[in-house]
Amino acid sequence: MQLDLAAMKAALIVVDIQAGVAEGVEASLPHVGQEDAVPKAVSVLAAARAAGMPIIHFKEVHRKEMVDFGRELDGDEPVHCVETWPEAQYHPDTFPIDGEFPMQKRRYSCFVGTDLEILLRGLKVDTLVLVGAMTNVCVHYTFAEGHQNDYHMHVVEDAVYGSDWPAHDAALIAMEYLQHGARITADQFVDQANELTKQPVGAKA
Repeated sequence: MQLDLAAMKAALIVVDIQAGVAEGVEASLPHVGQEDAVPKAVSVLAAARAAGMPIIHFKEVHRKEMVDFGRELDGDEPVHCVETWPEAQYHPDTFPIDGEFPMQKRRYSCFVGTDLEILLRGLKVDTLVLVGAMTNVCVHYTFAEGHQNDYHMHVVEDAVYGSDWPAHDAALIAMEYLQHGARITADQFVDQANELTKQPVGAKA
């Protein structure tokens, strides 16, 4: 389904844009594309705020006792996002503000072990728009689970960043495979969100 913010009841999910990609903060995970993707995500976030969309911010954090990593360290990823590390905090450029919904998770998908589903029901949304990290891990897994829970899903392809370019590109292809029209650009989102801000109060269903 093509993005139509005027007709949809959409929420923006900011997935794991954390301080590990901020200037001057040491990161334990490799990323590619964050230099361009984070500013695009900032523009998407600003447009969503102006349009009054619900905004949900996630960060992946793990206890310092190392008891909640599960199988996350069985592959290429080292220990990461420990709750006491600076890299695990929200990125200063996308930090949640009052009225938004900050959440944390212990797994890749934003649905696993969180109350996201309860929040989405309360917000009465049917569409989720994703920005953030990593394209091939947390963004992809959240997209797939949202898809299986019957949400319309969109990923802002130039506002996400991955562990490497082949994995990033493959994840975007996989998401488009699940829902045609899922891939959108930051400019497309911003243009539609800006149109919403021009509507009279109460005009959107």
